[in-house]
Amino acid sequence: MVFSDIFNLDINSEIFLSEENILLLKEITEKLLNHKPVQYVIGSSDFYGLKFDVNPSVLIPRPETEELVYWIVQTCREFSISHPDILDIGTGSGCIAITLKKKVRDATVTAWDLSDSALSTARANALKNEVEVQFKMRDILSLPPESKEKFDIIVSNPPYIPRSEKHLMGKNVFMHEPEMALFADDADPLIFYRKIISFATTELKSGGYLFFECNEYNAEAVKDLFASLPFSEIILQRDMSGKDRMIRARKTTSN
Repeated sequence: MVFSDIFNLDINSEIFLSEENILLLKEITEKLLNHKPVQYVIGSSDFYGLKFDVNPSVLIPRPETEELVYWIVQTCREFSISHPDILDIGTGSGCIAITLKKKVRDATVTAWDLSDSALSTARANALKNEVEVQFKMRDILSLPPESKEKFDIIVSNPPYIPRSEKHLMGKNVFMHEPEMALFADDADPLIFYRKIISFATTELKSGGYLFFECNEYNAEAVKDLFASLPFSEIILQRDMSGKDRMIRARKTTSN
């Protein structure tokens, strides 16, 4: 994969390295030995069959997030949700929002992030993948309360790793990926989930769906946040590795 991406070759092609290419490979090897993720080295990552530019301002898309997107696509098909208004909170590279627009073509997709550099990367990825997504700079933690319902689906893969667990992570992650997209405060590691659920109680249409990606160790706690709130059909789903990773909740239909 690295050879084909760097030298723009078919995977079965033969290559005769010039002196310049040998120097480039040495430079890449040095970066990899310093735990720089290969996706940052080559500047791109595959996600759901699509190609996304990535850099240290955005998280590298994960397979678990592909499963979350698949669940959303299947939900739209299963319940015949047509022309859905979708909001992706904390979009990063845009992989969730862009893939959803690609797979649910009649959707109107909006994506928020509080990082200007992340939004620049996401906009470039939308152009690369030939889809239209409305990108906006928004901080979910500082949004004022709203009152009008507006989205059929809200999805988020928010920061959910307590900073106290940083030492348990690989160097390729905590040394290079953006801290603001990885870590939540130890004092309230569920703060993003709590805020998004509160936001969804007013901004999600009646009968609409809220999707989360979770830390396997706090997924049950995230599920408990829905207690006594206007949500039903709360499902905690495991990923392909058997870990509790995703939640879907439906806004209670108004009478």
